[in-house]
Amino acid sequence: MPHEDFEGVLPAIQTIEKFAGRLPDGDVEGHIRRSAHELTLAGEQRCGVEAACERLRQAVRQLDEHNTTGRLRRDFENEIPSVTRLLEAIQEQLVPALKRAGYQV
Repeated sequence: MPHEDFEGVLPAIQTIEKFAGRLPDGDVEGHIRRSAHELTLAGEQRCGVEAACERLRQAVRQLDEHNTTGRLRRDFENEIPSVTRLLEAIQEQLVPALKRAGYQV
């Protein structure tokens, strides 16, 4: 299990948790917040990081599917900035940092 350079991953995880915390209330949004917190705990314990990252990615994909099929489009429009920042943080910060640390994500 990779441990080298994990300190470089922590700021990305903190960013993810910050953006997840800004999402409005809702079942799917709550799942994203719980997944982000799970990733934080996995990072602190250096255990299960890949699985926690995948669950977070799945939760974000679920939000996208939920918002394009379930809710009124205008409700989702209010969430777009937070979701966009969250997706960017995952793709541009978290995933590269985890790969640099040796994780298979």
